[in-house]
Amino acid sequence: MESVEERIARLERQVANLHRHLGIDPALVDADGPFLPPAFYEALRKGKMIHAIKIYREVTGSSLLVAKNTVEAMARNQR
Repeated sequence: MESVEERIARLERQVANLHRHLGIDPALVDADGPFLPPAFYEALRKGKMIHAIKIYREVTGSSLLVAKNTVEAMARNQR
């Protein structure tokens, strides 16, 4: 029978594989925040801030100001 530690390690490997497969940077994922599609992270990674803000607003329904501030903060933390 699999121990708790072994199961956690296996699940962590699965999550890491999913991040790689979906092109999501794990450092940018906020477990308490909204799910953002891979296109958002790609735009953020490429510095396409306007596109990233647009996607963020579509997903979250945030105002332009909130989306801009959030995406800019995420971009700063990415560096």
